[in-house]
Amino acid sequence: MLVDILIGLLISLVVAYLAYLKKSLTLDGLLAATILGSIMYAFGTIVVWASLILFFISSSLITKIHEKKDKQKSSGRTYIQVLANSFIPTFFSILFYTTKNQVFLIAAVISIACSNSDTWASEIGILSKGKTYSIVTFKVVEKGLSGAISSLGTFASFFGSLFIGLVFMIVYGLYYEFSAMLLWYTVVVSLGGFVGCLVDSYLGALVQGKYKGVKSGRITEKPFLEGEKVVLASGFAFITNDLVNFLSGLASTAVSMLILVI
Repeated sequence: MLVDILIGLLISLVVAYLAYLKKSLTLDGLLAATILGSIMYAFGTIVVWASLILFFISSSLITKIHEKKDKQKSSGRTYIQVLANSFIPTFFSILFYTTKNQVFLIAAVISIACSNSDTWASEIGILSKGKTYSIVTFKVVEKGLSGAISSLGTFASFFGSLFIGLVFMIVYGLYYEFSAMLLWYTVVVSLGGFVGCLVDSYLGALVQGKYKGVKSGRITEKPFLEGEKVVLASGFAFITNDLVNFLSGLASTAVSMLILVI
């Protein structure tokens, strides 16, 4: 176990440091990613670790493409964002190691598929030239707001989850074995992640805190706007996008686990 932790620590540090140099992670995000990555490698095997790393790499690349098109710069994922996306797979990785129950291994990957699905939907969907609609009311809403959906974003969401499903299938097959059951696991991972993204959108529309500029009337998810005061327009102030990401990952994982054990 100690050897696995050290190997996981080394390779996670290398990947996280490269991401830090590319400004995809902040310094505290680097530390969080290194620690959680090493735990997932040691307890969840390379199956969970590879899924996490491919999520991070693919999502970071897509984010950079989005930044180039929108001329925006990101400071990188903070430790809070890393925890929101990585705590659940870390927890289930430890449960898998403790119980040797494959359901927990798959649950860990499902939560990663949910995170990847949500990131692809957000970063690709905002590039859509068409209108975006509220997932609850189906009225036209501003692009980029949580709960806003588009056809491009929905397709991106599905393929983002499918991508992790395929990564899981390949790595699991090479590490364990290829079998008919593995195909079923892959379907559950892919659909579970996609459903989790839909849950994320509903939570974002219904309960995530959104603020309105007093002068401009502009809606934002941040509790501030440059040059003007904001008031809470909908949702709850304590429910942030990071908390929504965590809750949607937890919900999708829990439902998928029920499907696997029934």
